Amino acid sequence: MFPFAYGQAPSAPVKEWTLQEVVEYALEHSPELKTAGAEIRRREAVVTSTRSSLLPQLDLSADLARSRFDRGYPLGTPPDVVRYDSTLYAGGIQLKYMVWDFHRTELEIQAAKERVQAASELAERRRQEVIFEVARQYLQAETYQDLIEAAESRRRSLQALLETTNAFVEAGRAVPVDALKVKTRIAQIESDLATLEAGRRAAMSALASSMGLEGDLGGLRYEAPAEPAVTAPQEASQAAFSQRFELKAQGRETLAAERQMEAIRRSAWPRIDFRASAIQYGSNTPQGFATLIGNLLPSLHPPGGSPGNAVTDWLVGAHISFPLFDGGRRKGQSDAAQAQWEQSRLAEKQLRLRIRREVATAEADLKSALSRERSLRDSVGEAEQVLGNERLKFEAGRSVINFVLDAESALLNNQSLLYQSRRSAAIASIALDLSIGNLSPATVQAK
Repeated sequence: MFPFAYGQAPSAPVKEWTLQEVVEYALEHSPELKTAGAEIRRREAVVTSTRSSLLPQLDLSADLARSRFDRGYPLGTPPDVVRYDSTLYAGGIQLKYMVWDFHRTELEIQAAKERVQAASELAERRRQEVIFEVARQYLQAETYQDLIEAAESRRRSLQALLETTNAFVEAGRAVPVDALKVKTRIAQIESDLATLEAGRRAAMSALASSMGLEGDLGGLRYEAPAEPAVTAPQEASQAAFSQRFELKAQGRETLAAERQMEAIRRSAWPRIDFRASAIQYGSNTPQGFATLIGNLLPSLHPPGGSPGNAVTDWLVGAHISFPLFDGGRRKGQSDAAQAQWEQSRLAEKQLRLRIRREVATAEADLKSALSRERSLRDSVGEAEQVLGNERLKFEAGRSVINFVLDAESALLNNQSLLYQSRRSAAIASIALDLSIGNLSPATVQAK
């Protein structure tokens, strides 16, 4: 475990994250997933807004008006009810309910619901991508730790070789330049260790960013890379077509575009609404019809008297509307919906092609990583045997230090490549699961 820079001792214990903990934290705190959740809620709000057209609409209203001449209210009422005044108050309530629009609103609701489902499936895909990205960066950080471990092992081996060489120099069995060569190789490994530690810190920073973690990540619970035991599944492309969430989401987007086109066509048909309203009128000094006539024609002597200040009117009926001309608005909407539908179909086709390519690439990468791991595993065994033989021959005085150092370098190089190939195989296996669409925290943990 190397949670701190090379050569530094930890001042306090730090949390060591496992792969499972890293994935769980990312799924809870990733800004990308929170953004996807917000998009789902936005589309759900669109469904609620669209559905409101099918529910009764109830409005309250109030008016205050003053005119130059006395005006009669309520309009259209008999003379014994009508009142006149220049200042008029009105307050009412209106109920409106859509009775029939040839399923236009229902089609709009269906389109909105399809988009909600599409957003949900895209969020699931984003979840898989976050799992992959976090796991990939975790394994890359572990790869740096693998390389540091291999370099540390070789540095310890060279330190032991240096002690042996110094003893040989003192005994006259070796020349001082042999010890200098060993020291030079140790210095080179220490320089490599510093470079690897810088790379590990950069990988840890990238991992924290993908997790949505603010601050220092601390350390990772180091586990040596195991021999991969994964194989590429058969018919991976067909499995991907049935499991990839974004392909399902794109299909729903296409279906939503079809529903929207049909809804726009239905908007050219009649609409029937039920309406009911009640309005109460009032004024400060109302005059009845008889009083008004008496003021205009005093010779008639009509009966006087002041009517009541308030009067209530109500209305119940059906309203039928038929659109005749809208300046091309409906045609523009129809053309836009048609274009969107065509774009959705083409996007779905392009997505299928991209999925096929991604699966093929992931399968090739996995096979290549497994092949490299098998060949490097044999190379490491051979390098260890060669190094052991060269060390024995050098200690027996039948070899030179250069052969030992070359064997050390070969072993370090092969060990580093072996560790990288094993981590690469694990990453390639996760990438294949991602391309098929069955990636989950459980499948990542099993790698």
